[in-house]
Amino acid sequence: MDRLKKIYEMFVSSGDFVSATPYGSGHINDTYLVKVDEDVEYILQRINGNVFKDIPKLVQNKELVCGHIRNRLLRHKVSDITRKYITYFYTDKGKAYYKDYEGNYWTLSLFIKGSKSFDVIPDAQIAYQVGIGFGEFENRIADFDATLLIETIPLFHNVPRRQRELREALAKAEPARIEASKELLDYLKKFDQEMLELQQMKDEGIIPLRVTHNDTKANNLLFDRNDHPLCVIDLDTVMPGIVHYDFGDAIRSACNTAGEETRNLDEVAFNMGYFEAFTAGFMEKAKQLFTLKEKKTLARGCTLMTYLQAVRFLTDYLDGDHYYPITYPEHNLQRTKVQVKLLQDMEAHFDKMNQFILNQ
Repeated sequence: MDRLKKIYEMFVSSGDFVSATPYGSGHINDTYLVKVDEDVEYILQRINGNVFKDIPKLVQNKELVCGHIRNRLLRHKVSDITRKYITYFYTDKGKAYYKDYEGNYWTLSLFIKGSKSFDVIPDAQIAYQVGIGFGEFENRIADFDATLLIETIPLFHNVPRRQRELREALAKAEPARIEASKELLDYLKKFDQEMLELQQMKDEGIIPLRVTHNDTKANNLLFDRNDHPLCVIDLDTVMPGIVHYDFGDAIRSACNTAGEETRNLDEVAFNMGYFEAFTAGFMEKAKQLFTLKEKKTLARGCTLMTYLQAVRFLTDYLDGDHYYPITYPEHNLQRTKVQVKLLQDMEAHFDKMNQFILNQ
């Protein structure tokens, strides 16, 4: 506690430290809710240097994006704006991070009181509001120059990289793991060329580079007490990308009827109702931003992100389970099976998905 108190005091903020308790359900960073002797609370976070290699630049990304959103909200005279974006605090050296004597990097931000998030989307109305929230985020950063941001995880959604890593893991995997993965490998291989198409359009400038969040799970969106979205959080992976990443990953996570950790594949299906609700909200706030080419290929973003997650889980399984935490020996294999089942059901709904997007 004394250590956290000293770190908190390195930032210029209001209130004397009272307590710090672990907060949230994230696995990458260490996050604490700080209470002080005033009517304000803070989020103190240690950023994981094993995952993120250039933390000062990562923090700069956050500053730039949040500053842009703040200025846009001010221009539009939006009320109560400190609840609509993340406010970061600075050290007396003018940095939005503090580096401790062990080399750990810390940030301090304002806790948005009276907010909540959803780990699981309970119904189509919330799916619609999640779409509204992420659509508003795309809208608020649409006029920001994405080239000003660094890639906090280089080649994060790069398809050739993920395919290469899978091949390398397969080449050195244990025979038993290869045998257990055979049907999954055969299925995923059928998509190898198709999943390169969006990558090629991005590389050739056919679809525009945008600021993307790259982790658009529902619990990275804060809501008020009336279930209306406030702001997007967890900006560690904000970087240049294409809208297909954010739309596709939101659909991948929101529209799986069983979640990615289930052991019962019979429970896994694509929830078309949630897809339509999320898409309606998202497009309501952001459809005017997108080119016709983006709209025509947006559904492919859903299958791309599901394919990539399956490839990443299977790569880790073949490589001996070094990246994703596991609780039983076949955990990553099972995770792969869940994503593949979801991908199969998405493919069955693909024409309907595409038409629904184009009708918005």
